[in-house]
Amino acid sequence: MNEVLVAFGSLRSELNVPTLSARLAQHIEQLILRGTLRPGARLVEETIALHLGISRASLREAMIGLEAAGLIGREGGSRVIRRLIDRDLVELYEMWTLLEGEAAAMACTQASARDHVVLDKIMGEMEKTKDPVPFRELNLDFHQALVAPCPNGRLVASYTNCLKQIRWAGATALGVTREDTKASCAEHRKIAQAYFDKDAQQTRELVRAHLSDGAGRSLSALPTV
Repeated sequence: MNEVLVAFGSLRSELNVPTLSARLAQHIEQLILRGTLRPGARLVEETIALHLGISRASLREAMIGLEAAGLIGREGGSRVIRRLIDRDLVELYEMWTLLEGEAAAMACTQASARDHVVLDKIMGEMEKTKDPVPFRELNLDFHQALVAPCPNGRLVASYTNCLKQIRWAGATALGVTREDTKASCAEHRKIAQAYFDKDAQQTRELVRAHLSDGAGRSLSALPTV
């Protein structure tokens, strides 16, 4: 039996490699989040699969996962990159505020010294940059790092999907908003201090207030139709 286990042991690393559909999903997701694939773009399975030299089944599996994550939708029977309307953005910000408030409150009691160092490093980079595009990305990195130690895996999974859509909205529907970076950094420092103090209630309240204010600024910047 030991010889059999030794023989199969060589397969372990290969089994841990993501499947083709998983790798496809990751690449397509990045194209969407960066805004390379724009809202409304049609995704014709047969054409894309032929172009990539892969099976339609693998591509379809990847798209089904992205559809479940809310990045791909259906229009007229075809899969398309979802279009975001004002109501979508309002709901996304509501979800973001609720999910992160709870997740960060839970996470702060579990966060390690290393987690604190990660947050402090991100804040330092935010305070140095003057460019709104990297500032926005660092801002979202900060919020994701807040939640990372949360022990509730289902809550983190829901939050991660929500934040992906927030990143996407920032790259497509919202554009670049000229926010007061100094004030924003000060708010992040207050959140971090409550987080470092493991004060769950204060962390929850500060996160919710910060995100609610940010939502108001972003949504007010949307063009009126």
